Order: sequence, then structure tokens, then C-alpha cells
Amino acid sequence: MSDLHNIIAISGAICPSFFVEKLTAAIHNEPTEGKEKPQVESVRLKWECPPADASKLVKEGDRKCRVYNEVQYFTDRGVKVVALPNFQALTFLSELQVEFTTPIANIGKAVAESLKDKEGLKLGYLGLASEPKFEAVKNSFEGIAKVEWVVAEEDAQKMLKEYELKFFDKNLNAEQKEEALSILRNGCHSLQEKGAELILPSCTGQVEYADALNAAGFRLIDIVGVYAHYLCTKSWAQLPKPFKLGIVGGMGPAATVDLYDKITRATPAKIDQDHFKVVIEQNPQIPDRTKYLLHGGIDPTLSLYSCCKKLEADQVDAIVFPCNTAHAYIETIVPHLDVPIINMQRTTLEEIKKKFGEKAVIGLMATDGTCETGIYSKKADEMGLKCVRPDPEYQKYVMEAIYGEKGVKAGYTTGICRDQLLEAAKHLVKDKAATVLILGCTELPLILDEDDNFDIDGKKVAIVDPTSAVARKVVTIATLVTKERGRK
Repeated sequence: MSDLHNIIAISGAICPSFFVEKLTAAIHNEPTEGKEKPQVESVRLKWECPPADASKLVKEGDRKCRVYNEVQYFTDRGVKVVALPNFQALTFLSELQVEFTTPIANIGKAVAESLKDKEGLKLGYLGLASEPKFEAVKNSFEGIAKVEWVVAEEDAQKMLKEYELKFFDKNLNAEQKEEALSILRNGCHSLQEKGAELILPSCTGQVEYADALNAAGFRLIDIVGVYAHYLCTKSWAQLPKPFKLGIVGGMGPAATVDLYDKITRATPAKIDQDHFKVVIEQNPQIPDRTKYLLHGGIDPTLSLYSCCKKLEADQVDAIVFPCNTAHAYIETIVPHLDVPIINMQRTTLEEIKKKFGEKAVIGLMATDGTCETGIYSKKADEMGLKCVRPDPEYQKYVMEAIYGEKGVKAGYTTGICRDQLLEAAKHLVKDKAATVLILGCTELPLILDEDDNFDIDGKKVAIVDPTSAVARKVVTIATLVTKERGRK
């Protein structure tokens, strides 16, 4: 079995088959200087192209999607580098590369590298100078090679453009091939007349005629050999991936929306692109976490684990649960994941300790399941913080505010549910001396807002929203990772 990390992959989506064959042979013949010779794989996936009368937007987008699929195919196989042997692809190479960590070798930079010691060289471009492709080729040379670009006369450029697609057709008859060669000769002659010392083919299809043009006295760059050398000699490494957060959603749906909204608001962004990537595995069918812990029923462990594995497969850097009670299952799940879960309770308590000090008395308003499992109280004890919970009669108010007919899970955020929650809050402040109240169910912040100076019967207390605490933590982590990797 070949080493996937030593495979040079060739995408044939928008490249003539004869160029792929020539490039494969050139890579095999490239001296390795004692190193292991790389393997070469190519692919041309089946693809249903848009109709001939499709718009330019559709045709251009279709071409990009086709190339994307082939790069994805090779990325899934873990190859070292993907060769995209088409100058037109340079116009969207940056759009393509940002979607992958597998490097895609820039054929324009390969040519530039071969000319970096020829400063001032007059380089002829065998194509239409007014199209975006030429600008993309020139941009590939920036910072690598300084050349003086030479373009053909306008009539010659137009002929080259009109015949461009036919250069890719290996099934042309003798008369058509001679016509194609004649157009290329005229283009090369125009460039030579204007002082071009070397000529760069504008498309890989022109390579089929390179030998005949060289024999006629025109000096064409051997883009096959140049690209093969570049692919074999450059040190290729995986690009850093952008930070991506995974959210196990659906516990409940409104709490998931609330978390995502708070992450968005906490992110210091001026434009869309300043935000980081987020993947939400929205699964409202995850069995009730509290019900299983206290009354039996369906165990949500596998549903939670399945969501985490799907997010892991999507290459997230961290996972969050917008549900406090679900954290009771983390101890089972975490050992079987390669991705960390940001612990909501620890994050919240660390923030409280830092902001309000060790003497803060924490009043917990949460589901029976969260209270009974001790996911807050045990961590508070470990951190030297005092955590109190409502007496049973007031705990019923909290549960009604969450699960009642007029509770938050039924879509209510004002009225009876708010009154019930405030009754529990007053009890914790007056009877339990709480100075900080935790909204320990991720749907309770839909009823009460986070507030450092909330008035309860004339006494100022802090209300802490764990969802907001996690949002702030995630943004901090994302900012640091993005700065370290240098990629959004």
C-alpha cells in the first residue's frame, strides 16, 4: 500500500487528458535525489454539466464545484498535495484553497519559480490579455519573479481566444489541428516580433502543440516539466485549519438559538467574515436528560455521543452543550472523543470566582436533574465556593418555570414562568443568603437577563447566565486559536 502522504494527486476536472498523462510521466521521471519517489494519482469524476444556454454565473460556478469535488476526493484520502493543471483555475484558486487544508499547487507560481533568476526577462503570454486569467497568472508571479510581460497583437489574441477550447480536443482531424497550429504560430510570431524571449502558453491545451512550435523556432516554457519539478521538490505541508466550534443543539431548540446568538454578539466583528465557523448538530430528538436521571426512560447517552462524533467528523476544535443537565453525561462521553467539550459549569464558576470572589454565595436555579447530579455543587466545592439550592417547595417553582404548561419549554418567557422563577430567586437571596444566582438551565436566560445588579426586595444580587459565560469563553478560545494559526 502506498503512503498517502507521499501521493501527488492530479485533478483532471478541467484539464485535457493528454496533459494529465504528460504530467504523470514527468513526475515519474523527475530526479528524487535519494528521496522516496512520490506516487501519482489522478481522477476525473463523472459530472453532469449545465445546459449550453445556462448563464455565465451558472457555468462558472459549475466549473468551480466540479473542481471542488475532486479536491475533496483527494483530501479525504489524505494526499500530500493536489495539482490543478489549468491556468483558468488560478482565477478561483484562493476561493478553493480556503476550503481545504490540503495544499493545492499553483501552476502559475511553478512557472514563476522557474524564472526567478531571470529578472527583466521579456515573457510573452500566448492568450487574451484582457481576461481575468491573465491577471491571475501575473498575480502568481508577485514576490517570486520580476518579468516584463509581452502580449500579442489584438487580432492574434482574439484568434487564440476563439480557438481556446479546441486546443483541448485531442480528436481534431488533421486539417483542424493544422488550423490550431497556424493560430498558435501567428500568436507566437506576434509575441516574438514584440521582443518576447520566452513564451508562456495560456492554457494547458496548447501543450499538445508545444513540440511543433519549438521546432518552428519559438521558445515555449515547458509547463509540464516546470509543474512536475515544482510538485516534486517543494516541501508540502497541511495548511492550518480555521477554528470551528461544534454545538450539540436541540436541548432545547430555543436554548441553542440563544447560545448561538450570544456567541455572535460576543464576537468582536465588523463584517461577516470576522466571525468564526460554527457547526450545529440540531437534534431535538435527544431524550430528556432530567427524566432519565430521575425517573428512568430512554438514556440520552448514545444520542449525545452520536452528535459529538458527527461534529468530530466535521473537524470541529471544541464542542459545547447548550444544556446544563446534559453535562452529567460528559464523564462517559469525553474519554471516547478526540475533541474537548467546553464544560459549562466549570466555565461559569471560574468566571464567578474571578469576578465576585471566593466569598460569593451561589444560588442555583436549575432542573432537578442538574441539582441532583451535583454538576454545579461538586465543582463549586472543589473551587472553594459555596453553592446553595432552593428548598423543595421553591424548586417546584423552578421546574414549573421550565416544564410547566406556561413554562419556557412551551414557548413562554413572561407571565407565570417569570413570576415562579422570581419566587425561587427571592427565596435563595432571603433564606439562603445567596449573592450570586446562576440560571442553571440554558432556557432560563430566556426569562431573566444576566445582570450584575439585579434588585430583589431592595437587595442587589448578580444573575449569571452560563450560556453567556460559555459564549465568552468560546470567543476567547477562538480568538487565540485564530491568531496562533493565522487563518479564519
